[in-house]
Amino acid sequence: MLHSIDYYVIGIYIVLLMAVGLVVSMRQAKNSSLFVGDKSVGFTSIGMSIWGTNIGPSFLIASFGAAYSSGMLIANFEWFAWIFLLLLAMVFTPYYLSLNITTIPQFIKRRFGDTMYRLLTAYSLLTIVIIWLGGGLYVGGLLFSQFTGWELWASIALLLFVATSFTVVGGLAAVIVTDAFQTILMIVGMTALTVIGLYEIGGIDGLMAKTPPDYWHLIDFDSEQVPWLAFVLGYPVMGVWFWCTDQTIVQRVFAAKDLPTAQKGVLLAGVLKILPPFIFILPGIIFFALQPGLENTDGAFLAMVTDYMPVGFRGLMIAVLMAALISTLDSGLNSFSTIFTLDFYEPVVAKNRKMSNKETRMVGRIVTLVASVLAFFWALAMENVAANLFELLQSLIAFLAPPLTTLFLVGLFWRRVTAAAATYSFVISCIACITVGVFSTQGQTFGLFEQWPHFLMLSFILFVASCALTILLSLVTTHSEQEELLPSYKDLSTDNPNQSKSIWKGWLLLAVVMVALYGVFEYLAAQPAKSDLANDGSSLPATEVHVYRGLTPTFDGFVEKDEYQDATHIPNIHQWIARFSPVLSKDDLTGSVYIKHDGNYLYFAFDITDDLLYGIDTPRWLPEEYPNAHELTRDGFPWFGDGVEVLINAENNTSYQEGELNKGNSRSWQMVASTHKSRLGGIGVAGLLEGEERSMLSAWNNYQAWILNQDIEAMVQLKRDQDRQGSGYTMEWRIRPETTLEVSDGVFWSADLETTEMGLNIAISDLDLPEDGHANWGNFHHENWLSGERHKHTSLNQWGTMYLHGGVKKPVTKTNNYDE
Repeated sequence: MLHSIDYYVIGIYIVLLMAVGLVVSMRQAKNSSLFVGDKSVGFTSIGMSIWGTNIGPSFLIASFGAAYSSGMLIANFEWFAWIFLLLLAMVFTPYYLSLNITTIPQFIKRRFGDTMYRLLTAYSLLTIVIIWLGGGLYVGGLLFSQFTGWELWASIALLLFVATSFTVVGGLAAVIVTDAFQTILMIVGMTALTVIGLYEIGGIDGLMAKTPPDYWHLIDFDSEQVPWLAFVLGYPVMGVWFWCTDQTIVQRVFAAKDLPTAQKGVLLAGVLKILPPFIFILPGIIFFALQPGLENTDGAFLAMVTDYMPVGFRGLMIAVLMAALISTLDSGLNSFSTIFTLDFYEPVVAKNRKMSNKETRMVGRIVTLVASVLAFFWALAMENVAANLFELLQSLIAFLAPPLTTLFLVGLFWRRVTAAAATYSFVISCIACITVGVFSTQGQTFGLFEQWPHFLMLSFILFVASCALTILLSLVTTHSEQEELLPSYKDLSTDNPNQSKSIWKGWLLLAVVMVALYGVFEYLAAQPAKSDLANDGSSLPATEVHVYRGLTPTFDGFVEKDEYQDATHIPNIHQWIARFSPVLSKDDLTGSVYIKHDGNYLYFAFDITDDLLYGIDTPRWLPEEYPNAHELTRDGFPWFGDGVEVLINAENNTSYQEGELNKGNSRSWQMVASTHKSRLGGIGVAGLLEGEERSMLSAWNNYQAWILNQDIEAMVQLKRDQDRQGSGYTMEWRIRPETTLEVSDGVFWSADLETTEMGLNIAISDLDLPEDGHANWGNFHHENWLSGERHKHTSLNQWGTMYLHGGVKKPVTKTNNYDE
């Protein structure tokens, strides 16, 4: 996959990075702290380092894949961050710098004493190893090995060596400078990917034409991926922890030369947070428009780079990937070294004796090396449980946040909180949050309820519970001698007159920009899809099918070309709207539909390619959700299996009551033809079955009467029995209009009527082995609909329109509609 030029590009990146890091390291070798960079770092380096640290390989892959599957919704996690960076800059940083601390645990020590200090030290070291070091290193090493073909251990070792080399010598100063260098590289590289993607799809107009409007939503109250209420409540809990109290992020402001510099640096990071949706998320949407139907969205980034990036640029993208990992990894290593040396070694091992600068640097370097070794083995260990652990790492962030967010918000702004209350509530909250996190990730409810709420909502609930516990314990305990009440925010503002008004103006301007961005994208989401517009710009129905009179076919289940050459042809079933997993290969599921009438009957013919027929090539397994699926009763499940659903709304009435898919009579109905069961033949015999609404006895009785009276018939033939190449089946439906197609009160369709509009939808079901449909309801592999919305069941107002013409088809100019 990689050309020699790509390897040269990667090599140049590594050499430049090592040179920058080691030059800074040598300059800082003797006269600077490993941990706060001698408090001389400028605001541009602080801002770019915060941004680069946040952009790890897990973020890159997850955001790209989420954008591919659900659009811009994931951008909320980026564009809400500025609010909490504002809190970091203007609320938390004045406290941090006024106390002259170098670690977050030291801040808690000043407020709550030694016990809470030791607990938070252990907590911080654990989260750095799990989230910043091991998890990121595994994902980055895995992707690097996939690009290069190297062994996983070799990829991890190379990345770790590069990150450790300058971190162990130059400390935070080297980390910040190299992070700034890598931030520029990531912005340039991902911008190149975005531009190439737009070129391939035909620019902005091409992207808009091939992307569903709902992909541009930032606010979606019905979203399952990012539920709006859960996000608004839960994200602040994560945001305060991640942006305001996590050592790996906050350590940058500790290195600022003064408060205004720190605040400007954080403001710059907030401005840079505008970029990720455009250079990390937008390419995922572009790739969806270029290649829809990708099942494993985690592989979307790798697939786009492989398919569209030219020689040399692939090497650039690997350099971007390495930059994303190393900027996160070196920050994690330095943070681990800082906390271990200053908050464990100095107070516990050295017993608070005055350590020389030389000893401190030596211990810090040794700890950095030890942490890198731990990260190496932890990353390799993750390979054995990666399928579960990767998801666990992502969701546990939400469950690690509530205890620390509670500790800082309540402890900082309510002086009544006692050390005992803070300690006990923190321990209890940590245990509760991790327990809930593990059980919810595994889906284990112990039968107490149907399913866990979204992890963001759980994070909020746990935060509220943690706050309540802290407040309650504070009311029944007293302050200890070790506690130190912190100055009020008003006092800090008075003591720091250098907080320039221009910084507040900068945050106000950023707020205006963010509100404008939300307005623009919600406007885009409200526009109809360009592919659904007529030439005059008006909306067209989702699908239009024109049906004409033709010759009477032989009704036997065989679909011959000469029988249906005069029928309307609807091709490419694999490209229809996917209710479950998208179809990735025509060998898996595809085919064509033919529709016509002969003046007496309406005919549907299906020529289906299906590589595996349920109950024929597979066992007749049953889903957990519906163990009585094969009962030929109202409690059964007619369309569980391979087959076809035909839905007709003869009166073409799109008004409906909530939940009503059809009426189950001659005005609006749905019926099913299966390859392995039928009303007339029973289990094992293909044919026609009753459809929805089965809950309505009148509909059930109508469907049975139509089958018994042959008002609607279906014949099915397996291709293997026809000596045809390939696998699958052919199927014919014959529908008697005078009993099943009531276009108005007492008026049934006939060829003597003028052109008649009816609602139409068709679904093709493909049920293979249970594992093929893993994570889908009922383990369905595919269910492709002619019309409707992706991932949603269709309702009457989402159907397409079938135009029934009484006469034969006249020559017409080919359009996008099915009228050929």
